[in-house]
Amino acid sequence: MIYNWYFIFNLVDFQNLGLVSRTYTVELQGIGIKDILVTQGEYVSMIYEGVMLPLNLTEKNPFEFEGMAVYIDANDDCFLGFLNED
Repeated sequence: MIYNWYFIFNLVDFQNLGLVSRTYTVELQGIGIKDILVTQGEYVSMIYEGVMLPLNLTEKNPFEFEGMAVYIDANDDCFLGFLNED
């Protein structure tokens, strides 16, 4: 599947904050400005419009769910993706 990927945050930077959660306000090209909640519990997860997307859930990278996905690269940069329907 092909996704349009958007950088949201760096995992190391987030973990160094020592917070349980943080909201990142980002502009997603073609979508607009959105708030994305990042939480840390059993997994680090992104919550986008009520949908929780854990990083590396079941050791899948990217983790895909309902036309969305989260991906972490070798630099610990974390991305949110939307299924490209074109």
